[in-house]
Amino acid sequence: MGCCNQPPNGGSTDIKPLLKAFAVLLALVLLLAWLFG
Repeated sequence: MGCCNQPPNGGSTDIKPLLKAFAVLLALVLLLAWLFG
């Protein structure tokens, strides 16, 4: 995960790891909601 923490040269491409982290978080929330729902 250390490779993803470095800011890219462009600056506008750093949205991808952010989207990936958001997708993982969303999947975890959905999984928890399904388990306890």
